[in-house]
Amino acid sequence: MLTETGKSTGTSIYESLAARIRRTINDGDYAPGQLIGSEHELARRENISRMTVRRASELLIHEGLLERRPGKGLYVRATPTVAGGTIQVIVGNLAWEPVLQMSRGVQAGAKIDGLHVQIYDAHGDFELDLSLVEQLPTAGAKGAVIISTHGPRFSEAICRLHSQGFPFVLLDHRMQDISVSSVTADNLSGGYQAGQMLIGLGHRHIAFIGDLITATCKERLAGLRDAMGDGGLPLPRSLVVDLVVGWDRFGDWSECVRQGVEQLMQATPRPTAIFCSCDAVARLVYKALDGLGRRIPQDISVVGYDDDPLAEWLQPGLTTVRQPFGQMGLAAMELLRRRITDPAAPPEFRALPVELVMRQSVSAPQVAEPIEALVGR
Repeated sequence: MLTETGKSTGTSIYESLAARIRRTINDGDYAPGQLIGSEHELARRENISRMTVRRASELLIHEGLLERRPGKGLYVRATPTVAGGTIQVIVGNLAWEPVLQMSRGVQAGAKIDGLHVQIYDAHGDFELDLSLVEQLPTAGAKGAVIISTHGPRFSEAICRLHSQGFPFVLLDHRMQDISVSSVTADNLSGGYQAGQMLIGLGHRHIAFIGDLITATCKERLAGLRDAMGDGGLPLPRSLVVDLVVGWDRFGDWSECVRQGVEQLMQATPRPTAIFCSCDAVARLVYKALDGLGRRIPQDISVVGYDDDPLAEWLQPGLTTVRQPFGQMGLAAMELLRRRITDPAAPPEFRALPVELVMRQSVSAPQVAEPIEALVGR
């Protein structure tokens, strides 16, 4: 079954291989603890490079489906099972496409144990979102995956839930104050990849715009800083815009993004590229730049984060960092399974690999300064 070919448009070879292996495991073709094969054997069997097999296996190891045994090969990871019941998925707003993809990943993982999944959508209502989290211990579910909103009140609710011993996993968020099981994408790597790509094109003044109340966005900015630092480039405070959106996490950000873009266009030095914390912010950046008469990418390059469906349909197509939302949902369900079967086990954290997706929103700057001229500024 692993020798099937056929690759869907926009899917890399290693993702296609990982999907086929994942399907054979979920279909029961391999038992827990059974040998899949060595990476060398899989590469020969699939007629692809060993590096491609390595990327696929790393993805499945991050998801908890495989384990690598040195000198032996790749084995299906033995996972505890949960004998039926119900779990809840709490989401702030199911209208956001990444949340939908993550929820479907959780459902796919729950199917393995015959678990029923109840999805509770707060429809963008922050107070309802909080109340759903607070009611979890008395809701009759075995556990929950919480696709996070952010802010101090949300963090307090999570701390209370943790103290009550209720099994849960945070998805797309990692707490900084307490240790709880959580799954995110590798946001530090994503920011680094975006910065490295822009520097390679010749950009020396790269701006960041986003909502820095979230740990995920802070990590994306940190990755950009690391890339610029490794490239010998400064990231002045004037080129970092922290969007002030208040506590309405699901409201209209148009005005604060417009003001942030205007601030960047008046900055010294003026940026030749903008890295946005997510594709939704990038869409508003497009609108703000158009209002200022700036062309993308001729006058300024723009990079997003997420690879929402809108990224491909924006004009020009948005270069972005793709998060593996479905795999994140699967991994969250795998961690929740462990929390339910062994509540005393230490919390686990997983950061899944991301991928830079190149489209037409980036190009070399009109005038590229040598890095040496910027050192010490």
